[in-house]
Amino acid sequence: MTVLAIDTSEQACSIALADGTTVIDSVSEIIGRGHAERLLPLIDERFAVTGLGYGDLTRVAVTTGPGTFTGLRIGLAVARGLALQADIPCVGITGLSVLAAQAEGEEGITVHALITGRGGQAFYQRFNGRTGDGMPAAVSEPEGRDAEDIVAEIRDCGGVVVGSGVDLLLEKKLIDLSSEKNISLASARIISPGTLAVLGGQLSPAQYSPEPTYFRAADAKKAAPVLPMHQPGKP
Repeated sequence: MTVLAIDTSEQACSIALADGTTVIDSVSEIIGRGHAERLLPLIDERFAVTGLGYGDLTRVAVTTGPGTFTGLRIGLAVARGLALQADIPCVGITGLSVLAAQAEGEEGITVHALITGRGGQAFYQRFNGRTGDGMPAAVSEPEGRDAEDIVAEIRDCGGVVVGSGVDLLLEKKLIDLSSEKNISLASARIISPGTLAVLGGQLSPAQYSPEPTYFRAADAKKAAPVLPMHQPGKP
């Protein structure tokens, strides 16, 4: 199974190609804006490097959110379009789940996944262990919260913190690792397209549809509207 993974949910324009659990190729470019102009050329470039092509794909995986409204629409539209054209399944996975998979360590260690939001907030979800289908097991609902509230929960549970929201906590000086004995920070700040590709290859497209997940922030005024999408390809 050859999986193309796409992530344009934040500052990075990222793609990866995987065969089962083997990542064939993976690249992330921090571009901020311009995902629409860069994504398809980037895919073509990596096909040229790997010797693969659109006809080799058997599945597409894409992050569904949270993230920037425009970035998410671009990634989802391209992923769905490619899958529809090739008549192959498209799998959607939240960026928080992918980050949790990247940071997962010893059994029983809690993983706190954070993606930077607006106005001093971050999108946050807590994970521990794996589900039957291999996904990180969520033990809290994903939600937009103030950074101070998130840090309080992290301190209560301990564990590993991962994602772009880590930089927000450090910038606001809410975490001091010299005194936080039960907390560690993962090196990953952006979503790994390789991890996304491996996860996407093992999940059921019927259960993981490429629908956008614009989790509502604490301040309703900051929430993005939902853009309805439907699952392309075969079930």
